[in-house]
Amino acid sequence: MNTLPGRTRIFSDQDFLLRAGEDPDAGFVIITGRVELRNAAGTLLGDARQGDVIGAASLLFGGRQDLSAIAAGPVEAAMVDRGTVAAELSRNPDLVRSSATQLLKALNLVPAAETGAKQQAEPCGAFDFDTDSNVVPITGKRAPAAAHPGDIAEMGSWSAIWLKPASDATRSGMPKRGIKINETPYGVGRKPKRGEQIPRTDIILQFSDERPYNLSRHHFMIELGRPGLMIRDAGSQLGTLVNGERIGLDEPRNAVSLHIGENAIEAGGYDTPFHFIIVILA
Repeated sequence: MNTLPGRTRIFSDQDFLLRAGEDPDAGFVIITGRVELRNAAGTLLGDARQGDVIGAASLLFGGRQDLSAIAAGPVEAAMVDRGTVAAELSRNPDLVRSSATQLLKALNLVPAAETGAKQQAEPCGAFDFDTDSNVVPITGKRAPAAAHPGDIAEMGSWSAIWLKPASDATRSGMPKRGIKINETPYGVGRKPKRGEQIPRTDIILQFSDERPYNLSRHHFMIELGRPGLMIRDAGSQLGTLVNGERIGLDEPRNAVSLHIGENAIEAGGYDTPFHFIIVILA
């Protein structure tokens, strides 16, 4: 597995890591803290947290950023420049065949902070990340139309949150009546195989899956954002379908708001067996 040299940067609250409309020559991996992802108009579209890569497409292909990445409080991030990536690609041409959004993961650009290891001061050493290989390919099947049962679950508008199974695969791994979510973030993912990196602590609910995998070890998060409760794809290989809208690394957004009532969640490819219902009670 190849490694990329990087160096740490410290950002204060509201500092820009990347700006919409600019052509950056560096990308970042979040080590600690949270980064808000906003469009050119300033609308919050999601966020990035520990282990997430931002600016990958610009690093690989150049071009202007679609989103701004803004520190939401103190942020420590590992930075790698475009020249370093280009040099690595020239030495390893097989990497070009990898999907663009997964390439930096294949190059081990996610810091060891994900495992709880202490980060060293600048310069950083190599980072470690094991991709979920042999995933189910996404076919051309169309997603079902979105069906929003109620108003957006804004902060303080709900009395209870339940995550319930909606398929045999999820019923076999959680109580039939579901799980009451009392704290966020609450993460869902795949149980690691022998020798794989253990998921970070906010991945609370884990399911067994066999190759080719539908679930990634870090698949999706239930968390608070703006204006309220949301689902964020946690960097999964195949993405997440939320009320008919697909989110993830290959999609325009990696997070979407939840609604009062029932919300349908599918984790993985179009034929995934991992279906859930999130019930938000007003």
